Order: sequence, then structure tokens, then C-alpha cells
Amino acid sequence: MKEWKEVNDTVYKFLVADSAFVKYHNEAGDYFLIHDSIRKELLRLAETWRYGYDDVLSIKEQTSTYKDDSELAEAVSLATPFFASLDSTCISVCDKASILKRYRYFLTTTLSKGINNREDMLRFIRDEDYMFRTFLHHLYEMDDEPLADISRNTEAICRNIFIAAREGRIPSKDAIVYMSMRTVRRLLQNSAECVENINRLEMKGKSQGNAYLWMIIQPFVSIDPFLLATMTPQERSRFEYIVTQLPKSRRFADTFDINLQALNYLLPQQLLKIYVLSV
Repeated sequence: MKEWKEVNDTVYKFLVADSAFVKYHNEAGDYFLIHDSIRKELLRLAETWRYGYDDVLSIKEQTSTYKDDSELAEAVSLATPFFASLDSTCISVCDKASILKRYRYFLTTTLSKGINNREDMLRFIRDEDYMFRTFLHHLYEMDDEPLADISRNTEAICRNIFIAAREGRIPSKDAIVYMSMRTVRRLLQNSAECVENINRLEMKGKSQGNAYLWMIIQPFVSIDPFLLATMTPQERSRFEYIVTQLPKSRRFADTFDINLQALNYLLPQQLLKIYVLSV
């Protein structure tokens, strides 16, 4: 897969220069036939073994074109102490209504002030992490809470950060690396909290169970090879915790209303297929 990704990128970049595939239509035809053939073979291979969640993570890591990127590794290393320091701030002791009010006020205020430099970006990441971890403490209570405005305002702030980077107000490398590491951290925090809730609490209904299933497997879908390359040792440990907990017992299968075989083998197989189809 890794060899094909490298060849595929090289050939496609050559062909796409002729966007209508007029000059090299024969070569383009051969390329698409080979591409489809290889993808079908990779999908077939995904069905020939009982792959687990650890296999999905390992395969994505081993086929990442960023695996040996020394420049990216150095940038991640420089940013790691900042993210490691975030856990030193304890979450707030408050009820659901209070954190939602404070979270919404924080996002609205940040949008109003804007993100104008690197310091603003780091302050946003730090303060948002505090709010998000406090929010997750009440995740079980949020099953019927409308949260679209929180998602919308968060997306708007992130968009403004990348606009600031494009305009030169934030170094582009910093924006990409820090925001990527933030995304990985949030996805894994959310997934791990869902695992903890399932281990301790009974789901209120099928809809909550389905929502928890999606949040737990989201890191396997959304953390692409580049994001994987920005994962700190702490986040890697959190990911491995999720990997070991998912197939742990019938409790997870009962929560998600699927049988153990589907949870332990068929779901990882589907996750692997999703990754193959992205190649």
C-alpha cells in the first residue's frame, strides 16, 4: 500500500497537469484501470484476516507518507511541551448548565476579539482545552442538549486561525502543527470519555448508544496519516487505551446493539476498508 501510494501520487500529479486528460488519454485510462484494480485487491485483502482495532492503527501508521518526515517530527517535538502542560490545569467543578453558559460565552468572545497572532492561537487552544475537558465531564448528561451553536462557533474560530496563517499573521507551520495536534487531542479525549462512561454507566437509550459508538470510532476515521504523525506519546497512550477497551467485553456490544464478532472483527474491517478507499 505504501509503495502504491508513492507511485500513485507521482503519476497522478503528472496526469493532472492535463486536467481534461486529452494529451495523455491512453496513459490516464491505464492509470485509472490499475488504480481500481489495486484498490479492489486491497479491499479483498482487508477481508482475508480478522483484523482488530490495533491493526487499523498500525496499518495507517506504517503506510503514512509522513512517518519519516524529520521536519514535521521536529515541529511536533517543539509543540509537545505546550500540550503536555494543558493537563496541569484541573477542570472546573460546576454543573452542566454552568459549563455550557461559560463555553458559549468563551467562544462568542473569542470570535468577537479574533485570532490575530500566534499568542492568540495558543491562548485559544489552552482555554478551549480547559472548557472542553470540563464539558466532557458532563458528556453523559448532554444526550438531548442542542450543541450546534458550539460546533458552529468552534469551526468559525478554527477557520479564522487558518485565514490568519494565510495572511501571514501566524506562521503557517505553527498553525498547521498546533491545530492538528489540538484536533487529535480532542478526538481522543472525546473517545476515551465515551469509553469511561460505557464502563461505568448505563446508556439512556439506543440513540445515545449510537452516538457513543460514533464518537468512540471517530479517531479511527478522522485521524488521517498526517494527524497520526502529530500524535504525542500521551495521545498515543490514550489511543492504545481505546484500542484495548473496545473489544473488552459484551458490555460494549450490548451498548451498541451489535454482536461481539461484529464489534471485534467486522467493525475494524469496515474501518480498514474506509482507509483503503481513501488511497
